[in-house]
Amino acid sequence: MLLTIDAGNTRTKWAVFNRNGEITHNGVCANDQLAGIDLSPRTLGYERVIISNVAGKVHASRLEKLLASHHQPVLCVTASPEACNVINGYAEPETLGTDRWAALIAAWHSKHTACVVVNAGTAVTVDALHGASGSKQQGEFLGGMILPGIRLMQASLGVGTAQLPLKNAIRESAENTPVNIFAKSTAQAMDAGALNAITGAVERMAAALEAQCWQTPFIILSGGDADVIQHHLTDRVTNPTVIIDNLVLNGLYLLDYFNQTEQPPQQ
Repeated sequence: MLLTIDAGNTRTKWAVFNRNGEITHNGVCANDQLAGIDLSPRTLGYERVIISNVAGKVHASRLEKLLASHHQPVLCVTASPEACNVINGYAEPETLGTDRWAALIAAWHSKHTACVVVNAGTAVTVDALHGASGSKQQGEFLGGMILPGIRLMQASLGVGTAQLPLKNAIRESAENTPVNIFAKSTAQAMDAGALNAITGAVERMAAALEAQCWQTPFIILSGGDADVIQHHLTDRVTNPTVIIDNLVLNGLYLLDYFNQTEQPPQQ
């Protein structure tokens, strides 16, 4: 049994995977609430831990303190030039965010074809993945973009401008968030600007990847705003678009599986 931890900029998610790759326990909390979470192996039944942390050194110390008393092996992931049959195309591979790396690995093993991989949280990452030299056995990360998430864009406008409101953006379902590009109020204009900036980036990446690999890529979305972004994409693109929950955690499971067995799990 494996405990996977995805420590993001504002929230920490975790899941326990059994030997068949099935999630038996999972949860999420704000980063500053981590100390109150029970992640003991007695409760969750795991034997080792693998972590992706992009929240910095302070949060790394929180995680270390929380897990130290349990005396289980802990691996903190770093991105590498290649892992799990995926090539890392970054100029300095180790500088790629570990959440992006894990998500790319999970996306490749889900589809084995060209994908635009979108993680939609505090920040939004939009990454390009395709078969290396047309291979279905080995994927290659070509590169990607990072931009502020919906709330971060709206907050920056409120902080950085005198005339625009400081919005306390509340996440609504896609059905309750109609966004007209011809917005008729300042608040709606801020919503439209944020959503169209993100969906525009995804569309640009999908078009560029299709031109490069001569096939229509999947768009794989994960993260807290995935459903809102998907809703606004599906009216504008013909790409197959899918939400995969726990994409980073699944990538961590795969990294551990390859480390333990040196081969991919059965699909």
